Amino acid sequence: MDTKVKGIVIKTTDYKEADKIASIFSLEQGKIYVKFNGVKKEKAKLKSVAQPFVFAEFNINSKGKTNTVTSANVIDGFFPILSDYNKMMCGYIILDIVRTIIPNEKPEEELFLLLLASLKNIEEKDEYIYTIDFILKFISFSGLGLKFFDSPKIYLDKTTGDFDTIRNPNSIEIDKRVYTIIKNINDENYEFTYNETTFKQSLRLLHNILFAKFNEDIKSFQFI
Repeated sequence: MDTKVKGIVIKTTDYKEADKIASIFSLEQGKIYVKFNGVKKEKAKLKSVAQPFVFAEFNINSKGKTNTVTSANVIDGFFPILSDYNKMMCGYIILDIVRTIIPNEKPEEELFLLLLASLKNIEEKDEYIYTIDFILKFISFSGLGLKFFDSPKIYLDKTTGDFDTIRNPNSIEIDKRVYTIIKNINDENYEFTYNETTFKQSLRLLHNILFAKFNEDIKSFQFI
């Protein structure tokens, strides 16, 4: 059976001598696994398509449980992300979140559009702001949104991944600068004056929150 899907390549893995297996997050089918035949050969037609960040319309031939990409029309490659280390690092984090947490073959149009918009914003604007923004929206999308407080001291419950104003045996106090970034990330009128280190600390905190809420370790955070 032949089908067409619009999707973003979120991970590729070498397979046998010349093939690749890829995870694609598609608009129509959600997260699916596909095979690219012969793309490790020097002159392979789909060589440049079988790469993370590629957004394309894929033609897929399905036989049994195997989905093979037969052709593709690239819509966007997000190449500026790959030419900047910090942007690439942030881009891989959001791809990895989708790959690790979202179940297979479950269409999620809203999340797909969020991922697409976030990659474009990371490409063109501040990568840290829009990576944090994606993570917070992803958590809300999953029905586990964070509650924010106005308080002199803020704590994170490490078992639930939630903020609180009261310390308990499972909580840690949060740096107020880090908390301020996360709390105000969606406020277009807020001017962030913190340095890159503080933004990275904010991402590390969000990694802890994701782990508490989904019990999944997002490997790409190790590069922050």
